[in-house]
Amino acid sequence: MRVAQGRMVNLLAVVAIAGMLNWTPGLASAQAELGPSSSPFGSASTALGAQEATTYLNFPIQRLKAAVPALGGIKYDDRQDQLPAILNRVAQHIADVLPRLPDLISRENVYHFQSTAGADSPGGLAATQPWGRQYRYLLQCQRNRDGSTSISESRIDGAGKPIQEAGGFTSLQGYGFGYQWLFLSAANQPEFRFRYLGRQEKGGRKTFVVAFAQNPGKVTAPAYFQAEGKRAPFYYQGVLWVDQSSFDIVALRTDLLAPLQQVLLKQLTTELTFRSVRIRGYDAVFWLPSEVDISSDQGHGPSEESHRYSNYHLFHAEARIVSSP
Repeated sequence: MRVAQGRMVNLLAVVAIAGMLNWTPGLASAQAELGPSSSPFGSASTALGAQEATTYLNFPIQRLKAAVPALGGIKYDDRQDQLPAILNRVAQHIADVLPRLPDLISRENVYHFQSTAGADSPGGLAATQPWGRQYRYLLQCQRNRDGSTSISESRIDGAGKPIQEAGGFTSLQGYGFGYQWLFLSAANQPEFRFRYLGRQEKGGRKTFVVAFAQNPGKVTAPAYFQAEGKRAPFYYQGVLWVDQSSFDIVALRTDLLAPLQQVLLKQLTTELTFRSVRIRGYDAVFWLPSEVDISSDQGHGPSEESHRYSNYHLFHAEARIVSSP
């Protein structure tokens, strides 16, 4: 994902996932590709070739609602005249919020379930046993000399040290949820194509609904899926729900733009819900991840993982002064 005067590394993997995004203020307007004016749905990137008919940008609305059940109840509108204004308002809102975002920590509860697997699959039948864990989820913001902001995500133990995953079938499937809303920053929007879908009530809020798909030919730093010693780049498509008043992102769903044959990945879906959180001692309110549900399938049976976030508060790194001998 291209970011002005910075870069994004967003490695989404089964074995290990890490992410960092650099963002530079000052890009108040966003210019997104809407597709040829002759088509209200836009069109997929020519880089997609034969897969262009499979993107959410081209689905008839009934097929799209079947693929994304969360669209039930949408008031569909095939006109695209509102889309540029919506994208610009979201980009402007992100440009206002990000420089004020402090280091935050929260409680994260993770639950994992793997459906019946074959005896020869990784982990064998042991992989089908549900498990749950609790973490301290840390979001840190670094203000760089060039004016950019770097956001990093990690999980730490009670002593404040990063938790190292042991690997294997009990490893977490996902990182990077805390800043997926930065897909919609002015610097990142040119890597996507968009389609306005209409209006819908979501979580008690009135929202605009927009479908999106990455344009592979314009993505400078794609996400990567890593499993069993193999690593493959992938691209996103999905749907987002934007609050009509505040232009906060209320919910975000991502899917693969295409299956990854080289790592046998048939499906990778994330459904992310945000909520308004007041940070004590900071006198500010931010929209932060509340729930994330991940579904994936590498041919060993569907796998599901749920993340629940609560108790957000300011993070203060501890430092000790050690006297020299």
